[in-house]
Amino acid sequence: MSRSGVVGHGGRKGWQTAAMRHTARRMLPAALVVAALALSACSDDGDGGGGSTPDDDPQAQLETAADLLNEASSVTFVLEGDDLPDDGTVVVGGEGVAVPPSSFEGEIRIRAGALPATIKVVSVDGKLWAQLPLTSGFEEVNADDLGFGDPGLLIDPDRGVSQLLTSGTEITAGEQVRVDGDVYDQVESVLPGELVGEVLTIADPSADVKAVWALDTETGQLRQATLTGPFYDGGDEQTYTVRLEKYDEPAEISAPDS
Repeated sequence: MSRSGVVGHGGRKGWQTAAMRHTARRMLPAALVVAALALSACSDDGDGGGGSTPDDDPQAQLETAADLLNEASSVTFVLEGDDLPDDGTVVVGGEGVAVPPSSFEGEIRIRAGALPATIKVVSVDGKLWAQLPLTSGFEEVNADDLGFGDPGLLIDPDRGVSQLLTSGTEITAGEQVRVDGDVYDQVESVLPGELVGEVLTIADPSADVKAVWALDTETGQLRQATLTGPFYDGGDEQTYTVRLEKYDEPAEISAPDS
């Protein structure tokens, strides 16, 4: 009886050992698959992996943004100044819609000393009309006399913002930035003051202007331009931020009634 009991106990041990070996054989292929997948994921994160994505070329990003701006049927521009001098006539800001090749309708906010004023403007094909404070109609004016550049040039492909996008030097990729809840790529460049003076009056055209471009990560469109340079006399630098909104909205601009 005791021998039979020993034999029965050993039989159970042998059955359990065989079952464990069978289970291990079934688990081994699955474990190998998991290990292979893990190694593949690690290799993709490395420099030589097939899943890595090269960094965008900042020069190519600016060229794409310029092409998209030139192809737009309209764009809304919003301009804001910062660190502006207290004396003289300065452009505080402005907004309006631009239609190619060189038309603009909106308003420019200026400050003459302590006196602010808002001037409605219309620019069509190199001619600028303004409704000056305390007047009821538009009259043809010279932008330089009012202390700002012709806003119709903002969308001009040869002299406007798209030209600034592709005319910089020292082009580098910057950190991403969040603007009104949206995340944009940033590209930095240095622009010749003379070219910037085509769209914004600048005191020293021979000086460099630092530019920071915010580009839509999905569309590649330019969404914001921040320009810093000597726009006014006095030795200090000022900053103008231009936001670009509402690409391709229906718009039509014509000369105002005289």
